[in-house]
Amino acid sequence: MKDLNAYLPLVVLWAKKHHDLIQEQGFELNEEGMELARSVGVAEPERIRVMLVDNIPFQEDPVVFSLAKSVGMLSGQVMGLTLGHALYIVKGYESTRLYSHEFRHIHQYEVLGSIGAFMEVYLEQVMKFGYHQAPLEQDARQFEAGY
Repeated sequence: MKDLNAYLPLVVLWAKKHHDLIQEQGFELNEEGMELARSVGVAEPERIRVMLVDNIPFQEDPVVFSLAKSVGMLSGQVMGLTLGHALYIVKGYESTRLYSHEFRHIHQYEVLGSIGAFMEVYLEQVMKFGYHQAPLEQDARQFEAGY
């Protein structure tokens, strides 16, 4: 999976679908959650919705699954996924550290302007540097709180 342009539209479509699902069925942040989101740069924390899941649903789409696997996102360390102002959090892994990391990704989405724009930059970075060394991941790790 080396050609970003070949699969970016499919990944963005998957991301928007899951964003909409979380926005519809997820829960709102309480005041403490909104304050944590603001503390890492989120401009509109009231738009955030969270859905707790048993697993991040990468397997649902073969392209997304293959990409996630190829960049090291299936190594058992991904307990949260940010899609715009929507978050998947794996049940049992809720923590200030994880939420602050994912909220920083929301800030990045806000800066880049859209799911499509974020995915283009993010995927290019993880393909070039690997998941752990991608600049957007490194930035999010620098804003992790409570560990």
